[in-house]
Amino acid sequence: MQTTEERASRKIKPTVLDIFCGAGGMSLGFENAGCQILGGIDQNHYAIATHHQNFPTAKLKLPSQDICSLCNLDQLGLNPGEVDILVGGPPCQVFSRVGIGKMRKLGRDIESDHRNFLYEQFVRFVSHYQPLCFVMENVDFLANRQKKLLRICQDFSRNKQENYPGYKVDYRVLDSSKFGVPQKRMRLFIVGIRSDLEIDPPFPSQRVQSPISVGEAICDLPDLQPFVMPLKTKSSGPKQKDAECPYKCPPQSPYQKKMRKRKKEGEGVWNHLCRSHNDKDIMIFEMLDQGGKYRDIPKEMMRYRVDIFDDKYKRLIWNEPAWTLTAHMRKDGLAYIHPLQNRSISVREAARLQSFPDDFVFYAPMTRMFELVGNSVPPLLAEAVAKPLVQLIQSYRKEQKIC
Repeated sequence: MQTTEERASRKIKPTVLDIFCGAGGMSLGFENAGCQILGGIDQNHYAIATHHQNFPTAKLKLPSQDICSLCNLDQLGLNPGEVDILVGGPPCQVFSRVGIGKMRKLGRDIESDHRNFLYEQFVRFVSHYQPLCFVMENVDFLANRQKKLLRICQDFSRNKQENYPGYKVDYRVLDSSKFGVPQKRMRLFIVGIRSDLEIDPPFPSQRVQSPISVGEAICDLPDLQPFVMPLKTKSSGPKQKDAECPYKCPPQSPYQKKMRKRKKEGEGVWNHLCRSHNDKDIMIFEMLDQGGKYRDIPKEMMRYRVDIFDDKYKRLIWNEPAWTLTAHMRKDGLAYIHPLQNRSISVREAARLQSFPDDFVFYAPMTRMFELVGNSVPPLLAEAVAKPLVQLIQSYRKEQKIC
């Protein structure tokens, strides 16, 4: 039996379960919108370690595991009705333009790939917990696969399970740069509202007047000098130890103030690590103007086919938002060269471009940190998606006189 205090807290803070949670970008956005995070589920060990550390009060502290292995959801310790909002982003490779292209080159059958059906796990969780609403995030290219998208929406709308209430479902493609994220990132959000609420799925309407630029996002972070490796070495460079770095200067923009809002006076920043580069890469960086690509370098410097790798090297533009960050940063980071310094961006700079605040620390080896950042939902975008849902739930409870 819940106490009066617990019921009051529940009214103020809708509860959220995050599946396919990654490091916790969606969780953080919903928490900042006024929700209580119950926990996260993911099979990536580093993602779960990072989620646990950054959401220490979450009720669930599950180890990393394949969501398909959770056969009995009752064993999680959450009851139907206890989860107000279910959120998550199933793996997107089979729905992305790049992922589909790679699979075709490898001769793989896209339609039979098991990742095509992981969204069914999301449907299973919705069927079990019957939350007031849900948010499923994925790549914008899924909107072009109308047959697949329609099937997903129908699976949420109708379900053969007894006592399944059904959901009103809609979707939108949102650009993160229009919601205060210093990155041009198009993502699809599928939102469902339980049918008995008799409300259409709401989407955020707030827009920033002008996009946040790379410079506005990162100019207060310390300069870095990458370790330069011999060209023929196969090493990824010396192992770097994460440490707290003092800021280069006080915040220079409102965005930087927001990213440092919860940092105490005198505290520095963590995860400010950048990759090692060989001397030829450094020479190429020096030749590239902001916005420059691989195809812009002299032919004698090219090591790859320009028709395939035209953006193998790509320098960010100081006065514009970044282009989409991806998990490929784990491999080399050459598509994200610092606008002013001859190196690829650091983990913390990548996190800033995803709108992770500086007190959100990633717990993983450096290359895995990049992967976690690249796979994340930008927290500021998630917060924008969450706010109308939080308002909806609070209004519903007020009308129903539910504490």
